[in-house]
Amino acid sequence: MNSLNDELGRKAGEAADDNVRVLRRIARLDDWPKMGDPDRPGMTIAVVDTETEGLDPDSDQIIELAAALVQTDIEGRITRIIDKAYGLQDPGRPLSPKITKLTGLDDHKLAGRAIDVERMTAFFARADAVLAHGARFDAGFCRRLLPGIEHVPWVCSLNDVDWLAQGFDGRALGHLLMQQGLFAPKAHNAGDDVTATINLLATVLPNGRTVLAEALANAQTTTIRLDVEGQTFDARGDLKRRGYRWDWDRKVWSLETSEFQADWEESWIARHCTRVTVTRTPVTWLDRHC
Repeated sequence: MNSLNDELGRKAGEAADDNVRVLRRIARLDDWPKMGDPDRPGMTIAVVDTETEGLDPDSDQIIELAAALVQTDIEGRITRIIDKAYGLQDPGRPLSPKITKLTGLDDHKLAGRAIDVERMTAFFARADAVLAHGARFDAGFCRRLLPGIEHVPWVCSLNDVDWLAQGFDGRALGHLLMQQGLFAPKAHNAGDDVTATINLLATVLPNGRTVLAEALANAQTTTIRLDVEGQTFDARGDLKRRGYRWDWDRKVWSLETSEFQADWEESWIARHCTRVTVTRTPVTWLDRHC
């Protein structure tokens, strides 16, 4: 079958009318349905999720890491689950009550546990790319824990798909699944989130592509990041309305866009902003989610 939509959505469509919508539970990775064309292999993708003790990748640590290697065909359909990896890590200090409530992990469960860095690095090295739902967060933590994977590109199913253009409202993982006719058990741990993400990747968008195919295509497209610095105070409202965001670390207004649109933006800035400097930086999937 072409997608998980075909596998799980057909019966739901038959049972539904304008007043009823049937949701199907996501597929377990151990029971992955036959789909795609295994004789026409595409990329191998490592789908990952992390739970952490905090939000700062420079000072906080991963406490739970789950990943699955998936084989795709050339159409971006997931043909099989190759392997899985999992690890817990004792951060060496007590977890906050909020993190314990959020993750279900506590100091007792983590005591003395350590992620095997060498083994986990080798696992990721088998992939052509790493994917997460919100990759900027996971990539920062993973690259610190596993410096041997710095060369591996990242894909983000949250930001590398234009969900609004595809007719979706909201981008939360569970909400997107429900809009595709699926639901995940109520849990918030790394393993369950990996399973949920893979199920979402296998669904088909209104344009006929799987979510994974769309994310891969967009991730591999080189874009241009425009950084505007200087006396931008009077223009900050216009910059915000055009989609620029203030980067607190670099103290610039920043926008990532296509090369054609970047030319248009530079022309607009020249007309509306004085005493500013515009810097163009090519962005690839090797550095987009750093």
